[in-house]
This record gives sequence, structure tokens and C-alpha cells, in this order.
Amino acid sequence: MDEAARIVTTPANPPPVEAVIEWLLTGASERQVQEALAQTYPDANCSGVMKTVQQYLTHAGQPDAHAVRGWALLSYRRLYQEMLRVGDYNGCRQVIKEICNLARS
Repeated sequence: MDEAARIVTTPANPPPVEAVIEWLLTGASERQVQEALAQTYPDANCSGVMKTVQQYLTHAGQPDAHAVRGWALLSYRRLYQEMLRVGDYNGCRQVIKEICNLARS
């Protein structure tokens, strides 16, 4: 693999905002996030990063309904493919049922 392609696809550290969001999604408290941010990104403006994270989360909380439905359908397709691959036919049946429910809404 080309060295430049490897660098692009596997960054050493995510940007501070992405890292904070990931820490929040794993259940870290605000104090834990601030400590991790200070340790991992000592040069980062902690209050600026936290403000950007807050804006990101606010925007993420107001998604377009059609986009969410499309994401759900694509996710169900991926789940169906994986369940079919491993032979989880009951799971496949459940996924088909959920896809049909989404199609009605």
C-alpha cells in the first residue's frame, strides 16, 4: 500500500472534536473528557473544543427524517447481509419485518 494512502486512512489521532464525541459516546463524564482532552491534546483550546462539540451535538439532534430513514434502511440491509452470512435466519426475518415497518412509515 502506498505510504500516503496509509496515512490518510489511518490517522494517528482523531481531531480533538471527534475524540471528545467518541469519549462522550462511550459514557465518559464531563470531568473525564476534560482530563483526557488536556492529556491527549495539551495545546487544544478546551473551552473552544467543548463549544464546537456542543454545536455538533445540537445539530445532530435535529436530523432530517428522510436521511434518518435512509440510514436505517441501509443499516438494516447491512445487518441482514451479516445475519444471512452467519446463518441467523431468525434475525433475517426480524430485519425484514423492521424494513417493512419502515417502508409503511
